[in-house]
Amino acid sequence: MSPALRTALWLVLAATLLVALAIGAFLAWGLTELLPAGTRITIDGKPVDLDALRPAQVGHWVMATIGVLIAAMVIVVVVPLVVVLSIFVPLLFGAFGIALALLVVALAASPLLLLLWWLWKNPKRSA
Repeated sequence: MSPALRTALWLVLAATLLVALAIGAFLAWGLTELLPAGTRITIDGKPVDLDALRPAQVGHWVMATIGVLIAAMVIVVVVPLVVVLSIFVPLLFGAFGIALALLVVALAASPLLLLLWWLWKNPKRSA
């Protein structure tokens, strides 16, 4: 791997981390200020009162950042993997099946092809 590519990858990783930290900071401190007082979110039937998150702690920021990083990892790793497995693998199996079918047809027709070749090379035997 070239040094320029390695540097670019490190810069992309650092930029991703900084964006995740910024989004985590907004989720921890900015979002609770934008929502009206008394806002509740229900998760699995359990109400979460957002007023309890005011003032936000550093732990909220870290957990929000980790959640954003996990979501980014899923988008970067899982989505392309699903696309590859759902599109390219069936195409590969289809191409393999077609090649195998052509091989079977060639093997089945080989005695006839061999007989035609023998008759073409030996014209005195065909008369």
